[in-house]
Amino acid sequence: MTLNELLLEWSYRSERGYPSLDNPSDISVLKRILKELNLPEGEIDELVDDLEEKRGDEDGNNKIDGMDGGSGEDLPGKPKFQSTSTNNNANYSYTSPSFTKDDLINLISTTDISDKELENIAKNISSLVFTTPITNYLAQVAQESNIDGGSIRLFKELIEKYDIQQEFAEYIKNPVDLDISKNNFTDSIPSLPADKLKILFRSMPTTIIGNVSVGPGEVLFSILFKNVKKRDSKGDLDIGNLNVEVKASIGAAKKAEMEKGADAGAVVAKGYGRGAWSSTRKTGEFDTFVSGLGMSEENTDDALKLLDASLKWPLKTASIYDIFTKDENFNKETFIRGFDSVLRRIYHKSSFIPSGMHFNLDSYFNEQDFNSKEFEIDIARELIQAYKDHEGFDGMLYLNRSGDMKFFDNKAIIQSIGTDIIIKSFSDDVPRLLFRGHS
Repeated sequence: MTLNELLLEWSYRSERGYPSLDNPSDISVLKRILKELNLPEGEIDELVDDLEEKRGDEDGNNKIDGMDGGSGEDLPGKPKFQSTSTNNNANYSYTSPSFTKDDLINLISTTDISDKELENIAKNISSLVFTTPITNYLAQVAQESNIDGGSIRLFKELIEKYDIQQEFAEYIKNPVDLDISKNNFTDSIPSLPADKLKILFRSMPTTIIGNVSVGPGEVLFSILFKNVKKRDSKGDLDIGNLNVEVKASIGAAKKAEMEKGADAGAVVAKGYGRGAWSSTRKTGEFDTFVSGLGMSEENTDDALKLLDASLKWPLKTASIYDIFTKDENFNKETFIRGFDSVLRRIYHKSSFIPSGMHFNLDSYFNEQDFNSKEFEIDIARELIQAYKDHEGFDGMLYLNRSGDMKFFDNKAIIQSIGTDIIIKSFSDDVPRLLFRGHS
């Protein structure tokens, strides 16, 4: 970010539209912007202290362009009109952001402006009755929920684009609570058009703040609902007295295209590899495990080929076990002990192998089969349990891009895996959990 861009962002967020080093609120805004740029706390404090030391010279004038008392010539995007007369021959010098209604009238009267330009000016002035309260409201929300300036600017552009500024200005006089028992978030706001709210939601992108992914629901819900605040850590949102983790859902299969792929689903785990079976295969030492079962050369070769198959790896394991049960050297305990070592290497940060709160390795095997489905479900339950304990949230809100939502408290999450919440894929260390109950 250049200096001009920094000053513009600071000006945009400041109370009066231009920052002042004498205003504690503006200083706080500056610190927040610098923090968003990932500057160390020590450097931020040092920079702000240095600015405050330089803010006035011996004559009491501000030395920093763009601050109170300065020329402001280098401050981009700010009005720079200074009235030096109140008659129709007013001489306007572009040095200060200070002028009156009479100045504006005189400026328009003495300037050659086309009918189209006058129409635009009139439109902008008449819209101030709702754009000003919207700006003030969003500034407060951004501060309370630590929403980045880019998301706030985009939201303002979108409500203008979809012509709901006036309705939104009326709505924020008395914003409502989000009711997470509703089927769609728009059901909580009957005063705003549901179709446009859904378009707003689909238009808000996922952003990356630092190393944290912030979804559109986290930003939009923090703006819309008075009982919702975006959290800096330990869960995504405070909704009333609940700390809620927000997870994406594609809803019904027919909506998969809207969700940019049918494999969408929530990853619920911390500290484990995501993305590639090759990494999980290497970490778990699957090849060594298969080769060490003592099967015939033919069966060993067939089992190793399964590691390259396009299957979830629990299903690969089930198929390998099926080959082993037919081998003359079959021994169930040999397989379980070897697979135990594989799992301990993959889930090295957990203690649920060979048994935990929801998981028991011995229970998935009999003399003929390995129950990969129950194995997957119970690993997912253990990972959610650990994730919940680490993050401290009270439940999960599944949300698709049509605004459909379903809330599960922590007990319901565990109970619903395998029924309402399915495991969509399990190609790496962690299963993808997908709620597909939206119609």
